[in-house]
Amino acid sequence: MTNIKDKYPGFVTLEDSFALDTETITKYQLGHLNQYRSQIGLDGGLTFNIKKAEGCYLWDSDGNKRLDFIGCVGVYILGHNNPYIIDGVRKYLDQKPMTMDPLALKAQSAAFAHNMSLVTPELTRTVVCGGGGAEANEAVIKMCKIAAGRTKKGKKRIVSTLNSFHGKTNEAVFTGGKDIWQRWLTPPPDHSYVPYGDWHAVEEEFKKDDVIMFIAEPIQGEGGIVVPPDDYLPKIRELCDKYDVYMVLDEVQAGSCRTGYIWAHKYYEGLVPDAFTFAKAISDGVLPVSGVQAKDDLYLAAYGSFESAMNHTATYQDNNMSGAVALLSLTYMLEHDVPGMVREKAKYIWDGLADLQAKYPHILEEVRGRGFMIGLKFNKDESGVGYANAIGKELAVNHLIHTMTSINNDTILRAYPNIWTTKEDFDWFLGALEESFLAVEGK
Repeated sequence: MTNIKDKYPGFVTLEDSFALDTETITKYQLGHLNQYRSQIGLDGGLTFNIKKAEGCYLWDSDGNKRLDFIGCVGVYILGHNNPYIIDGVRKYLDQKPMTMDPLALKAQSAAFAHNMSLVTPELTRTVVCGGGGAEANEAVIKMCKIAAGRTKKGKKRIVSTLNSFHGKTNEAVFTGGKDIWQRWLTPPPDHSYVPYGDWHAVEEEFKKDDVIMFIAEPIQGEGGIVVPPDDYLPKIRELCDKYDVYMVLDEVQAGSCRTGYIWAHKYYEGLVPDAFTFAKAISDGVLPVSGVQAKDDLYLAAYGSFESAMNHTATYQDNNMSGAVALLSLTYMLEHDVPGMVREKAKYIWDGLADLQAKYPHILEEVRGRGFMIGLKFNKDESGVGYANAIGKELAVNHLIHTMTSINNDTILRAYPNIWTTKEDFDWFLGALEESFLAVEGK
């Protein structure tokens, strides 16, 4: 066997990587990964060398215990390294399974898909991807396009909402409604945008009789935790039925119990989209998992023949490893009534935030969202700069609390607790938030 360090001096093994110090990690990351993204985090005081994660806590290389109030923007609703998920993955690997084969039977993915059909009985077809939300959204866009190409001749357009975010692959970027992510790219044809929350604008597009699908987030996440009027999505469902348009919901960030419902659209009694996408929390951060849940008629319109069945396959699609993680997460969510837990626990933090907003309206303009998907909309200081970035840095550096700002809006701060967060943790956050208000106000 070759000694890898003789062949490549300086080669770092897995065992070596556990002992890398912060300076070396930073050097490697700036030199070989996304340099400027890393630098943004370093400059903003938001990037740390995390050595351990458990529940709602992180421990950095200096031994500090930190409160995770963002969970990788929605991934860790079940907490970091949830024992049930980790133990289940170990049991799976102990079987010495064959995880991937495009034509093999897939016990774990099949079981997950079966269970999803029980939870969402109107949507019975599942695509399990081995990537993130962008891959899931690409998959559902392609599904709708193929279905329309086979059954809805003459329809070609996708309608989505301004200020939306659906991922950063090419089609997903242009399905999202933000110019900032579309810069320097060549747009694909036939994408149209309407204001979020305005169903009248949607109907005007549908009247042109060339729309394949409408896609929107149940709550806009990256766009600033924007909640639509209560009648918006039910009205969209009516319009999609009237004009023969597929209704798709992007549940990547708001789904998987984040808003206090197993899927965010369950907030609306009787609302059933033609498909929805999922990712983030269904993985609990163990490994990438995403997917599409679709009505039988949509799925079969796209892939319901020997001729079309192979039009959407991938190496990691429906793989058993991702299926096992999704199966474990879904089981835990249902057995522990995570949606109910979120709704109950959220009352305390929402009451506390309402008190702060009433006390500091000149700093905190609005608290918005649902459940554990919380958006803080700040005002701007005298120089016209939003308070969010300064407050996020104060929380991270001086109070050891992780939140997330928005790259394209300096008035938005996102806070995403998880189910392990206690009343004492909420008090930690609320007290730190008030101290951060006073700190930025005094500068």
